[in-house]
Amino acid sequence: MRPRYKFSNERTAAELRSSLKQALSSDANWPLQYKDTHGHLIFSYKKKDRHTWSPEMDLNLEEQAEGGTLIRVLIGPAAGIWTFFMFLYTICILIAAGSFVLSYSQYVLNKTIWGFWLLPIAVLGAVAVYLAGLYGKSRAIPQMIFLKKFFDAALPKSVLLEGDLRKV
Repeated sequence: MRPRYKFSNERTAAELRSSLKQALSSDANWPLQYKDTHGHLIFSYKKKDRHTWSPEMDLNLEEQAEGGTLIRVLIGPAAGIWTFFMFLYTICILIAAGSFVLSYSQYVLNKTIWGFWLLPIAVLGAVAVYLAGLYGKSRAIPQMIFLKKFFDAALPKSVLLEGDLRKV
């Protein structure tokens, strides 16, 4: 759902950080901005180019003992969108669990069992959330490709270690 990659590069993490920041500042046409938080570089779209489904690229640069740097790349929705979708899935799961508990309680008490009618609501809710996620992913694909192109332009000698570049 969120493409993950690992790259290696022979340069140090400080040099790579500098190259990424320089690439972003040297060309005003890049519609990207970055945040440097807790060892992560998070590249996102500027406000004028951003929409609800715009992805972010999270880079984690780890110095290797044998030299060089391991670059972990995660491209996915903004943290707020990701959290919101997980919240919606949790609500659907809680409705489904509540449906089973309520239905069983009604069964044990020899009452009319109407609690199972909540189960289709939970399933339809989960399907709706899933379809909304697919729609958002389809809207984000061009921007995901752009983020990958920026990475390739800024760090051209990075070697792919893990991940499928066709999954962008």
